[in-house]
Amino acid sequence: MVFYQKRVCKRIIMRSMLIGLLIAAPGCASLWDSVTSREFRIQNLFMPSDPPLVVLEKSVDGDKRAVALASLKEPLANKGTAEEQEKVFKILSDAALIDRQAICRLQAISTLRTFKDSRTSEVLKDAYYRASNFNPETATVIKCQVLNSLGEVRTPSGLELLVKVLKEPAVVGSEQDRQQKVDERIIAAKALGKYKEYQASECLLSVLQSEQDVALVNCCRDSLQTITGKNLPANYEVWAKYLHSSTDKDQNQGFFQKIFQTSGTSK
Repeated sequence: MVFYQKRVCKRIIMRSMLIGLLIAAPGCASLWDSVTSREFRIQNLFMPSDPPLVVLEKSVDGDKRAVALASLKEPLANKGTAEEQEKVFKILSDAALIDRQAICRLQAISTLRTFKDSRTSEVLKDAYYRASNFNPETATVIKCQVLNSLGEVRTPSGLELLVKVLKEPAVVGSEQDRQQKVDERIIAAKALGKYKEYQASECLLSVLQSEQDVALVNCCRDSLQTITGKNLPANYEVWAKYLHSSTDKDQNQGFFQKIFQTSGTSK
């Protein structure tokens, strides 16, 4: 009985210490991931962590690898070498495309969105299609992460995929299947709000004309408002009149030409 009481007291003390560290530490989320990992040891809190590239080379722990992927920075944007750029970009690309753990794919995709490498958009597009290797629910989460990232990268190929996804017809199947496709289309509509190209506004407009889902319609309106700076209602006729007037159409085409003069580059 005495032994049991000592063990309980020890657990209480340990838990109190960890809570105190979590409150005091600036990287609370990262620390929480560490202490809840299956490989956690209390002494690890007081030891320097391995560099991200070392973790990614040696560890198979998903939490650790995700934290390491999150900490990677683009070498060429931070005074690194071309060789370092290739190494880091390959690590992130492989994680985004073939990692067996969804948390690692998600984090690799999130990190890639900050890269200015011209190959980023194509890797993200490939990651969208390869997400189907997971179960449908997980695949939808990964796909939405890709679509959201393409809104940040802003390239012609990214625009192409976003338009394709938003234009896809409703899924015939279970309620879950239908909702998962709507979720993808909503994220695609939000991401298109980052594009000034004529195709983006026309795609959003077409959804206003035909879509019945209120959340998706409102999202398309919000993106059109972001693109144009106009506070108009979620009404197809109103937006069509504005976008298709000669002056406004010329303005949108001007945006289109300006953006595509720098095609092949990200933001």
